[in-house]
Amino acid sequence: MMTTNGESAADRYAARVDAVLAQRTRLRGPPPPGDKRAGCPADHPLLTADPLRPLGPNLAVIASYIEADDVIIDVGGGAGRISLPLALRCREVINVEPSPTMATGFRANAAGAGIGNARIVEGEWPDVDAPTGSVALVNHVTYMTREIVPFIKKLEQAGRRRVLITVNSVPGLSFQRVLYQLVHGEAEEIVPGHVELIN
Repeated sequence: MMTTNGESAADRYAARVDAVLAQRTRLRGPPPPGDKRAGCPADHPLLTADPLRPLGPNLAVIASYIEADDVIIDVGGGAGRISLPLALRCREVINVEPSPTMATGFRANAAGAGIGNARIVEGEWPDVDAPTGSVALVNHVTYMTREIVPFIKKLEQAGRRRVLITVNSVPGLSFQRVLYQLVHGEAEEIVPGHVELIN
């Protein structure tokens, strides 16, 4: 979709990501290199979600789209907070995850819950050589994905039957807008959300 000034929805998406990165770099300095999750303590909730827990409302909706024979490609699946409970309901889960810290958590959580049909491919989407499945799943990863079109195109190739992308209707990275304004003295640049993703 092009606007009157010739700018596409993908251009606007990238511009939003650029604006967020520019503001964060100006106010906080550049992000440190390497694994962004390396400093997470071992008991951090991102690393320790129980795969055998009862499904919450959001995860139950995702699970309703999963069939017993599905192979789920979970892009940026972290330590398996979403995909490992789904592994109990499908043929296989393949987590494509760039963080070694999260990959270690994924393996530990799968082993601790006795889940044998889950494996990990360490790498960054869409650059990684990932397998094909029947469902491609992405949870809260697209907010800072600057090149959104190739990201989604690879999802379409990876999920032959369905692609599921979840984002918050108010992007999760922007919940504290009022506090941000008070602390920094300026409005927070907001990451792209569901409207920009749909466009």
